[in-house]
Amino acid sequence: MHSLYAAVKLLAAAATAVSAAGPSKLASAPLGRLQKYQDLQHERYAQVYNYVGARGQAEERQKKEPRFLNNQTQKFAVDSSALPDIDFDLGESYSGLLPIGNSSAADDDASLFFWFFPSADENVGKEIVLWFTGGPGCSSMSGLFEENGPVTWMPGTYKPIRNEWSWHQLSNVVWIDQPIGTGYTTGEPTAGGEEDVATQFRGFWKNFVDTFALQGYSVYITGESYGGMYCPYIAAGMLEQNDTEYYNVSGMLIYDGVYSGDPVSGDVAIAPFVDYWGGLFPFNDTFRADLEKRHADCGYADYLEKYLVFPPAGQQPTDESGDLPGIDSATGQYKEGCDMLNTVYGEALSLNPCFNIYQVGAGCPIPYDPLGFAGSSYYIPEGSPPVYFNRSEVKAALHVPAGSDWEMCKDGVFPTGDNSAPSSHFAIPRVIEGTENVILVHGALDMVLLANGSMLAIQNMTWGGQRGFQQRPADPLFVPYHPAGASQGSAAGAGVFGTTHSERGLTWAFVSLSGHMVPSNQPSVAYRQLEVLLGRVDGGLTSTAPFSTDADKTPQPDPDALGNGTAPQTWVSVSGSKADSMVARQQEAL
Repeated sequence: MHSLYAAVKLLAAAATAVSAAGPSKLASAPLGRLQKYQDLQHERYAQVYNYVGARGQAEERQKKEPRFLNNQTQKFAVDSSALPDIDFDLGESYSGLLPIGNSSAADDDASLFFWFFPSADENVGKEIVLWFTGGPGCSSMSGLFEENGPVTWMPGTYKPIRNEWSWHQLSNVVWIDQPIGTGYTTGEPTAGGEEDVATQFRGFWKNFVDTFALQGYSVYITGESYGGMYCPYIAAGMLEQNDTEYYNVSGMLIYDGVYSGDPVSGDVAIAPFVDYWGGLFPFNDTFRADLEKRHADCGYADYLEKYLVFPPAGQQPTDESGDLPGIDSATGQYKEGCDMLNTVYGEALSLNPCFNIYQVGAGCPIPYDPLGFAGSSYYIPEGSPPVYFNRSEVKAALHVPAGSDWEMCKDGVFPTGDNSAPSSHFAIPRVIEGTENVILVHGALDMVLLANGSMLAIQNMTWGGQRGFQQRPADPLFVPYHPAGASQGSAAGAGVFGTTHSERGLTWAFVSLSGHMVPSNQPSVAYRQLEVLLGRVDGGLTSTAPFSTDADKTPQPDPDALGNGTAPQTWVSVSGSKADSMVARQQEAL
């Protein structure tokens, strides 16, 4: 952004020089537009760098007396001044290892790692938010460092900065590496599926609650990606204990989660996805025609037409039934030509070697990532320092063994694989019915998991006495307008950001301008969604109330002026009358 601003200044200076030399009819209109653009940039930068109230208030809150420091927690207290490259106070936090078993000894062989940040808001009640990154096997420290934690160091940026959209501004939050084999955890992985993961986690959580005296706290479980398996199984397992002293699950929020298997989660909807984002997939006509043919021949087009409807058409085929489209029922493998998502991915990489499947549209070069995972690539430039969480000073500050080998994502957390039933079969419905407070979110630019795949999973779920959503999602997903932050590095948007819909305790949100990691790509959107999950906002995700932490109570638009949601109503194959109907819908939206 700074380089863009410098370029604009140079262009503007050149424009001024040309203007001084004399009038030019050919140049006047472009130069006028350039000057307007420059003025707008000046105005926005002034807003960003002159507004310091939010940062000052956050720093003042961090200076309060610690609330969770006692004889049991002292050994976990983090001195943030010992963390390299972070030149601001992170405030009260605690990190370390706690066992999954009955022993409370930190050197127990099988232990999960946590980093706990009490809320910057001292008025927060007895509640705590849990965050799980997915994988399986990916560390939640990536979420803390690059998504929704108090510090953010995004790929390609100069240094870590304070994250003004940190979730700990709203509640107590703990980021947890799990299952065993992930991140800083210790011990040998033994989980054979999600039931084992949930059981092991409950052992850890009981130890955590006892250590920090969190008995009776409301528990909100959040995560992303393979967290679409972790979160529902852990939440459902807690609810089954009927123990609100330790497992008082009160809500669940998942970003771009795994709710079903192949081909429904991806292949079924990939051709319409490519059609809709045609400018980001500039495939030649021959490949496009082949893609459309496969979409039809594999049965994906018919599957979408039959099942992506509101209300649902009925129960969808399962692995057991042998009726899944594109799958050979005898072998359980893809039929020839039906592994379409990988086909598209390979072709996209040919055109763009730096193609980012997590957020389509990114190009080369791959930016440096302090965590070693930029875009969808493990990339550590020659001469760069060790990955941040593998630095010896970081390990010492976070109370983990010096010999720990931290990687963003590790293989082998399920030694024999995870053959658990998709979470949409029973775990998610159980959590919806147990809390009436579940939010499922999907970024529109995510190709790892497709939004329509998630919607198909929802339309196949039964909860609250009915199957799926009865109405097509169409409400505006609104993010409040807010003062500019203290840093351009944590600037975030506002306005209508997609589409949302709620029925019977389940809310769906489809986020524009975001890929797989919504809290990273659109932090203000995720912040609002956490507010709704925690009950800070009346009216759900369509509410135009200001952020609960906005001391200025920034004026918001009239709700009646928002119109419909801005996410596409559906993605259809672009052929014949279907193409005409899609174009017509797009023109109507304009």
